[in-house]
Amino acid sequence: MTDSAADFQRGLALHQQGRLAEAEVIYRRVLRLRPTHFDALHLLGVIAGQTDRFDEALALLTRALAQRPGSAPALTNLGNVLGNLGRHQEAVQTFERALALRPDDAKALRNRGTSLRALERPEEALASFDAALALKPDYPEALIGRAESLLTLHRRADAVAAFRQALPLGLDVEQIRYALASLGEEPPPPTAPAAYVEALFDDYSKNFDVHLTGKLGYRTPELLMAELQRAQPASDADIVDLGCGTGLCGPLLRPLARRLLGVDLSSLMLAKAGALGLYDELLHADIATALDGKTASFDIAVAADVFVYIGDLNAVFAATATALRPGGLFAFSVEAAEDAADFRLNERRRYAHSQPYLRRLASAHGLQIESTTRSAIRKESDEPVDGLLVVMRRG
Repeated sequence: MTDSAADFQRGLALHQQGRLAEAEVIYRRVLRLRPTHFDALHLLGVIAGQTDRFDEALALLTRALAQRPGSAPALTNLGNVLGNLGRHQEAVQTFERALALRPDDAKALRNRGTSLRALERPEEALASFDAALALKPDYPEALIGRAESLLTLHRRADAVAAFRQALPLGLDVEQIRYALASLGEEPPPPTAPAAYVEALFDDYSKNFDVHLTGKLGYRTPELLMAELQRAQPASDADIVDLGCGTGLCGPLLRPLARRLLGVDLSSLMLAKAGALGLYDELLHADIATALDGKTASFDIAVAADVFVYIGDLNAVFAATATALRPGGLFAFSVEAAEDAADFRLNERRRYAHSQPYLRRLASAHGLQIESTTRSAIRKESDEPVDGLLVVMRRG
């Protein structure tokens, strides 16, 4: 066995053990000796994809396929990377090339279904998930994809059955129960599962700003800033942007800020926010963790379209009130719930909150309501979603 062949086998063993960084070092050493080594290029591309370096993964897998165009596994992995880059039409075409070579690949069928769902082609997605399940009946990812496609096709009972079939398989149990709760089939949890929110917005990060401001008519940052300005916020303020996402509030908050901190659960969203160059610090954390130990640290806290993923707001209000200085402002949006005592979880898997609940929270945490303004905060199926823009002040 040559040195490069022995090295590759060591790298492969490390890769199979999940020791990605060590395997990567060895694959790169193999490529220095043999730049066209197919397996090293292929598996280095896989590691790049596993570590969210999708542009690098794309380049490596393209180089690998130049050496071996008929590799179904490499084509499947390339399709996965294209999907992660939001290039779903190309991903579908790549999965179809892989399936032409290996038609019984359940993973390629499932991942093709995922990209077809992203392209809003639910009937084709459902067929792809069903083909995967015909090969592998206990495939939880395919069952979940099947359930989501059925929901899009308004086949609610069949979707519930598919979610329930996936539950005992042990994958994404919290997220499945959350989906069932949104359909009234399980008790609603106090908050959306963190893994669900992180995965949702990691996926959205590819075209989030265009999707929100274009398709959904999202104007909450501008509307909320107008309400905040009416409360005469301090200039040269220390500001925390809770659930900052890609930084849509950043350009509006920066002129007021001495220091601007952004907080989000999605690392890919934070990477986009960081690229704006507007934030002094970005934290990958939930709100309570990010604010822990930051007593009287901020003059302004903003949460635009964040509380739709948190039902019970008590812990968030407690943490935010503690983090605000006396006289500090707390500006946030919620979807409005007129038919709920506190909050409800709707079929879009978003929470809505009632005004009486918000008033009780304010009183419990030493906050005074400056303003509450009803507004259409986004669109859903081209219909406006009724929301509240709220500004509170710490006493």
